[in-house]
Amino acid sequence: MTDIRKVRKLFREAGLTFPKVPVDLAPELEERDQWVFSTRLIRRSPYDLDYYVHEVQRKQVPDYALLSHSGHGINSYAIQYYLVHGSLRMFLHLAWGGVYEDNQEAAVTIRACFLKADKIVQAMVKASAGFKIGEHLTVVGSDFYGSYWFQAGAGRRKRVVDRRNSLNVRPLEILTEVLDWLAKRSAELRSSQKSRSNEQ
Repeated sequence: MTDIRKVRKLFREAGLTFPKVPVDLAPELEERDQWVFSTRLIRRSPYDLDYYVHEVQRKQVPDYALLSHSGHGINSYAIQYYLVHGSLRMFLHLAWGGVYEDNQEAAVTIRACFLKADKIVQAMVKASAGFKIGEHLTVVGSDFYGSYWFQAGAGRRKRVVDRRNSLNVRPLEILTEVLDWLAKRSAELRSSQKSRSNEQ
């Protein structure tokens, strides 16, 4: 059984859906440890969300996909889905697997988040023409560490994120907000292209 089939089966048997990993990354997904599948080498626990978020802000990181279940203690466990692909940097860190967690309810939320994440990946393909070289969209959705998003890049100041307020925002809310923003941006891009073609 290939590693991609193995991780899909693992997620399915756990009552979780499997996100649509971009086709150029899916064949590279390898089992790195128990419940850790990634297209890159793992030198830091996927539970360390801030490390992965700050990594892409500090340096150029090749595209990758990472899916895992990790945690510590008796209730601090989460499903991680980190995706760096083109102009998108998406980091989902969703509560699941803790002793006091309602895992069936958490699975429903994770399925909803993955559905939105799939739509964001698709929308980014359509919106990619509107992103200049060096620009990117960062999306962070965590049940433990807060949820926020921002667009940054060449010649653009990074939006300052108030992490205190982000703790009150659920990952699904952020994913919905990002999807709405991408739809609006895509519509504006189409309108702008139409206006330019009419002027010619």
